Amino acid sequence: MTGAVRPLDGELALIVTHGLSIIAGVAEGLDDAGADVRVVADPRLSGSRDLVREVLLEALDGRVPALVVVSLLNHDVADQRPMADQSPADWRTGAIAPIRMAMQVLSVLGEVMKPAGRGSIVFLAPSLSLVGGDGRVALVTALEGQRGLVKSVARQWGATGVTVNWIAAAPVALSDQFAAATLATKGDAVPVALGRRPNARAEIASLAAWLAGPGGRGVTGATLMLDGGEWMVP
Repeated sequence: MTGAVRPLDGELALIVTHGLSIIAGVAEGLDDAGADVRVVADPRLSGSRDLVREVLLEALDGRVPALVVVSLLNHDVADQRPMADQSPADWRTGAIAPIRMAMQVLSVLGEVMKPAGRGSIVFLAPSLSLVGGDGRVALVTALEGQRGLVKSVARQWGATGVTVNWIAAAPVALSDQFAAATLATKGDAVPVALGRRPNARAEIASLAAWLAGPGGRGVTGATLMLDGGEWMVP
């Protein structure tokens, strides 16, 4: 990428992911932005806070990240099941566990980033929680729980210089597993204003990098839609 703008040149960008992987293009885009990209996809993220702390501190290796991209889902998020077919154990796995993971990841990141007074945390997720989806009550609950947590933490941490935001991207832009799924659709004649899905490498990663740079320092607690103008929710 000779001559390209590299807003994260030499900075550490940590990607923390669990479950269905939706970060491949994003990792490539952050590398294009000049970041030192480290991906944490460790099953210990679903364990105790001590295990989560161990995993993240190992990955950080004493450095403070300029950007942390977080995606905490379950492996079967693209599957659809009626609510009546879910057991209490299914509900705990699908709805409660991802929220608990998010709480623990944020807690550990706060230990490192708040004293340093800088850094951007960006949660990346499919936009399903904003518009709903057939057979995805647990997933929608988990995502909205995480999004509420993002807003609360953003308010609490704002004065420290650490920003926390939520990127809601078109599901099919994140994983091909959503391509065959029945998704909520609009009835108007132009359901996607741009006529295409956003590109993870060129557009989702660029937005995350911008949030970590000088231009994004005034943005926190925001939900940023990257769905090509399909829903245009506030």
